[in-house]
Amino acid sequence: MSLPDPDVMALLARVYGTNNTFFDDDGNYCHRVPSTFTKEDHQRLKAAGMVPNTFVQWEHDEVIQKLRKAAKAVDLQRAADAFVASMTSADVAWLAVLPAAVLGRAMPTHKEDPMGGGHCRVCFFEDDSIDATCTAYLNHVQGAMWGASQPTEGVLTLTWALDPKTAEWPKPTPRDVWVFHQVLDLLRRLPPASRYSHARTALHRAKLLSASSAYRCETVLEALAFISILETPEHPGLLTRFTSAVERDQRPTIRVEVPSPLAWWSAKDGLRKENVEKLFGHLERPKKEPAAAPTPPPAKRRKPASAATPAGAKPKSLPGPPTPGSVYAIQFREDLWGAAYCHQVRTDEPSGTVRGRMEFLDLLSPTPPTAEQVVGLKFKDRLNGERWQTWCASLDKTTGIKRIAVDVPAPAHRQPTPDRLPVGGAKDLKHLAGWNFKEV
Repeated sequence: MSLPDPDVMALLARVYGTNNTFFDDDGNYCHRVPSTFTKEDHQRLKAAGMVPNTFVQWEHDEVIQKLRKAAKAVDLQRAADAFVASMTSADVAWLAVLPAAVLGRAMPTHKEDPMGGGHCRVCFFEDDSIDATCTAYLNHVQGAMWGASQPTEGVLTLTWALDPKTAEWPKPTPRDVWVFHQVLDLLRRLPPASRYSHARTALHRAKLLSASSAYRCETVLEALAFISILETPEHPGLLTRFTSAVERDQRPTIRVEVPSPLAWWSAKDGLRKENVEKLFGHLERPKKEPAAAPTPPPAKRRKPASAATPAGAKPKSLPGPPTPGSVYAIQFREDLWGAAYCHQVRTDEPSGTVRGRMEFLDLLSPTPPTAEQVVGLKFKDRLNGERWQTWCASLDKTTGIKRIAVDVPAPAHRQPTPDRLPVGGAKDLKHLAGWNFKEV
């Protein structure tokens, strides 16, 4: 099973791996494409069918019809093979296909019944446009089970899997099958009181899965619950019976983030043996542990053209702790920079944390600002006209924040220093700039 083009995934990471979002004139939730993308970059994404901000929007009845039709076209054993292959050898996006197919096969025809938040009480449908490229990207990165919440994501997942252009569905290797059975054994051995968070931690520590992050482990557990391997009699998964959106949205407490049935499962409930056999019984456990496949050399990625351009340059940082009169360049995103002025420095006791009293300068630039640019600038207030400052720690240790000038005279301001100043880290400057700059 071939994995996604690393160059394409690297480009998409620069779009979707950040917080560079906005709503367009049609109300679509968009991600900014960096202005540093070249014509070649855009063409590469187009050729891969992965153009960012490609939105789809269907009516409720159309989505349900598409989902049910696509699910009927899926061979569940074939989907189960792909599910197990995603454990180690195949693209993690194949994890989502089996849950989406189970959702579509269980989904009844019904009339839309909106509940709070605009979702259908039966199926979770929401009348919003969805970025198909973002869904595909997250599937490839996280193996996210998008069919679990929104039927539209289920349609997109199954449409991708059934597309003749999609690479051949993966077959699990002996190593995949062994790992899958190891995962099931790990869950069986948990202490009876263990909940999903304990299972996630244990699976993460076992390092059985490819790309074994905590989120990846939780996604696998959610998928197993969704297809009725981890369930309770009162809260079954969808292979056992269809459960409405209202039922799946129930949780024991507001602190539980995962949906039902995983929200209610504990190790004392065990695994549903008949469903394990029904979906995966054809995959016999190897008698001994198969050797792990040799790790292939990392694919050679094309060097981004932006890395050689001024927009991709990084400013040199002046060494030393913060001082009054220092100016720091701040990278808000790949193609947008700003600057902040340090008025005062203090040391918090007893922690010894050094903080600078920071205020944004009125500067936005596609390239890193220079010391010459920041001299003579005015301060930039909040969009409501109020002056704003904050105490920041780690100014000399935060990625994307570099000191570019020292001993700069403080600009004049018609408003006094604010009476109350928030306290945080230098990274907050990146996230809070939207209150001062509408372009951010």
